[in-house]
Amino acid sequence: MAQALDYLKEKSLLLIFAYAPAGLGHLRVTDALYEGVPSGVTPILLGSQDETITAIHRFVSVHPFARSIFEWGQSGLAQDIVTAIYRWYLRHRTGLIYKQLVTILEQRLETPNEVLIVATHFGLAHQIGAIKEKLNKEKNIKVHLIVQNTDDSPQYIWYVEGADLIFVPSEQTKKKLLKYGKKAKLKPTQLVVSAYPVSPKLVKTLNSQKLQIRKDQFSTKHNAKIHVAFPVSGAAVGMKFFINLIDLLYRRSPRFLFHIISKTSFYTLPYLNELISRPYVKMHIATQDKEVVDQYEEIYQQKIIGLEITKPSEQAFKALIKPTKIGGSLLLFAEPVGRQERDNLNFLIRHHLIPNRQEQQYLWRLAKNNKSIKLAKIGKKLFIMASRWRGMVLPHHSEASAHYIWWSWQQGIFAQMLHCLVEPHKDDIYQQELSSNGVEESWLAVKEYLQSGKI
Repeated sequence: MAQALDYLKEKSLLLIFAYAPAGLGHLRVTDALYEGVPSGVTPILLGSQDETITAIHRFVSVHPFARSIFEWGQSGLAQDIVTAIYRWYLRHRTGLIYKQLVTILEQRLETPNEVLIVATHFGLAHQIGAIKEKLNKEKNIKVHLIVQNTDDSPQYIWYVEGADLIFVPSEQTKKKLLKYGKKAKLKPTQLVVSAYPVSPKLVKTLNSQKLQIRKDQFSTKHNAKIHVAFPVSGAAVGMKFFINLIDLLYRRSPRFLFHIISKTSFYTLPYLNELISRPYVKMHIATQDKEVVDQYEEIYQQKIIGLEITKPSEQAFKALIKPTKIGGSLLLFAEPVGRQERDNLNFLIRHHLIPNRQEQQYLWRLAKNNKSIKLAKIGKKLFIMASRWRGMVLPHHSEASAHYIWWSWQQGIFAQMLHCLVEPHKDDIYQQELSSNGVEESWLAVKEYLQSGKI
């Protein structure tokens, strides 16, 4: 594989990663793609200096009313109008990003013939798409723009004019974006379905001893610690729910040990101060976004994480990792916030990686009534289905969620989920969407594009 990516080592090619610190998701995807680059390649990280993007993201994440307005603009006629205005706004605010790119090129000892820019945020992607031809002409350099969608969400703003390739996680999103591009009379571009890029560090196989440690966490016959990872969102969304859930689970069993991964900020600090005194909570704190991503991966390599409680953001795609891998913890998703998180859950439901809504509500009712799954009418069927699940959605309240987690553990559902092979359902024709090697697939697709001009 490394040899197949030697094209990235060409001195005539400059690789740039462009991302915006609007939530950690964009940085996580950038980091995953970065880790897939062969040794000897030194890409440049280009972070957005436009604080407007970050401010909007945090404001919408924290304030329910602003969030409802934002969601209104993500559907129907409103989405057409809002997208057109936002796209115009982004493509007419290119002065700063143009200066940054020119400075990067002028500081090179050897001027490259080609520049490959990988953008993991639509804001920067639109801005670069608007100035790409200008850079081509003025600097006599061929600029290629690759865009990676960070959710399986066909939001129109992810159709970027000027992009050479746009990677999306599913055929469904590809079809909807192509339909929009045609309807909006935008310049055509290549949309490529490629499995979501999860970190190569997380897809390494556990040895038999470490795999047994993960299995023991879900056994009622052992006293092994149940290691639970909890990555805190940058805007600290839903932290009261999560803190209550942590306390309630520990009251159920002292076997639970929680690993909190967070950046210190105005939003997170009050909650971190509250958690730090709890002996059943281990704090992994960073001051920079990149450090948070690194801390998260280090915890998975240092500890055998059994469960992860998280938002269904880009973290949902860790469901593509088998439980036999380092990053193969069972995923417990909080209530989705925003359209993209609901879309991510829909991706998992389509591929049978989590229970569908009817199945999930049935499980919630069984747990609420303390019913034995073995005595349930479809108990045997549920056990078979659980062997295909990589995660589940939690009920809306912390008390109900704590009870549901404990019930699922006692009923052996979690233990059954460890058998998941992340294989496509017999009726699933989109098998390429379920690979855990999305990073490799993306770089190979880029190679094919550079060699032939198309995929």
